[in-house]
Amino acid sequence: MKNSTSRIAILAMAACALWASPAAEAGTAAWRCGNTYSDRPCPDGKPLALDDARDADQKRDADRTTREALAAGDRLERERLRQEKAQAGRQPTLINSRPAAPKPETDNAKKKKKGKKEPDYFSAHDPVATAKKKAEKAEKAGRRSAEKG
Repeated sequence: MKNSTSRIAILAMAACALWASPAAEAGTAAWRCGNTYSDRPCPDGKPLALDDARDADQKRDADRTTREALAAGDRLERERLRQEKAQAGRQPTLINSRPAAPKPETDNAKKKKKGKKEPDYFSAHDPVATAKKKAEKAEKAGRRSAEKG
């Protein structure tokens, strides 16, 4: 029984070794197939060279930068979650986009003289000249009534 277990183990390792070789080779190759890229060869595809030409220091710096970016992302996520938790207890703020209703005007401001309608346009006038005209009209009216009587 011990021999059969050893044989099975040896066969399993041999099979893994046979399958691992093409898998490792296929993982390092890439082809350009027209406007797309693939890890499998295609008709009219061109193999691409995927050599990492960086030296050990450049690779180490790139790995350090990647670790720092991941740490910063984790830190920002924790901060966002903390802020969301703090906001969860608050009531939502209602933002009303409708214009405010006009305030009702007082009666004194709305009172107008009877029979006089405000014009739809603005017209400037001289108060002195208006007083003179009123006086002249009163004078003429007085003369007419004197002439009639």
